[in-house]
Amino acid sequence: MQTINSVLIAGAGAIGLLVAETIYRSDPDCVSILAKGERLERYRKNGLWVNGQKLDIRLTSGEKADLIIAASKFHHLEQIIEDIAPSVGKDTIILSLLNGISSEEIIGRRFGRERLPLAMIIATDAAHKGESTNFTQRGVIHFGDADGRNGEREEKIAEFFTRTGVPFKLDPNMKRTFWFKFMINVGANQTTAILKLPYAALQTKGGAAEIPEARRLVEMGMREVIAIANAEGIDLNENDIEGFYKAVNLLDPAGTTSMCQDVLAKQKTELEMFSPAVIELGKKHGIPTPVNELYYLQLRVIEKSYKL
Repeated sequence: MQTINSVLIAGAGAIGLLVAETIYRSDPDCVSILAKGERLERYRKNGLWVNGQKLDIRLTSGEKADLIIAASKFHHLEQIIEDIAPSVGKDTIILSLLNGISSEEIIGRRFGRERLPLAMIIATDAAHKGESTNFTQRGVIHFGDADGRNGEREEKIAEFFTRTGVPFKLDPNMKRTFWFKFMINVGANQTTAILKLPYAALQTKGGAAEIPEARRLVEMGMREVIAIANAEGIDLNENDIEGFYKAVNLLDPAGTTSMCQDVLAKQKTELEMFSPAVIELGKKHGIPTPVNELYYLQLRVIEKSYKL
């Protein structure tokens, strides 16, 4: 089996820098970060930082890569697709760590769906500002074939992650895990962004900062996803809500979801990949989605209020 020896990180935000730093510490020569134009100049001027340490990683704009890890915001995906095109070779594998459930299909339409297993990262509290990422929990990358037929493509990634110390799980039921992450994003990311709340508000460890009403709002959003997932043939259930609490209890209480970080920084959020997707799927299956309709309106108002 041919091994992965070159990796391009497309997106130097919270997740991109976290993964890049992990690989870099093990094998600095095999990993590079995609950078062009203004972004390249900014990275050269300010540097890239992880947990307060400068990451002297190679910046590139187009060399071929065995593995491309996409880790941008959703609204940057179209540009990322254009930027990675010169780096996609005959056998290049693409791993998308974007939130939501649509990036693999979007990338696959350009480069071939066969290049992309389903993938996601969970249980990280990475936060990003400027050119700096900080985290206390590295998280775990879950990946696997959409139909559960893990083969050489997935084995290559597993071998590389083992070799470079990237925490991972090769998932035999990745489609279900994928929807589990989507459920979390829809409920937790949108609620915390609207209310500007840290993880502490959602945790169930007995802390003074816990807000049961916030947890109820999160669960209401999640249950709409559970109903739609069931209609799509995915067996999400109430136990998965408990699974969310087990994961969030491990995170830094002062940390925030990526969507909340965007709102606090008055930046564009990834709204389009959450509540609008739920609303559309709800219409497809005849399932009411009033919570996500409210999420959408509130977050759209928040984004438009940045200009006031």
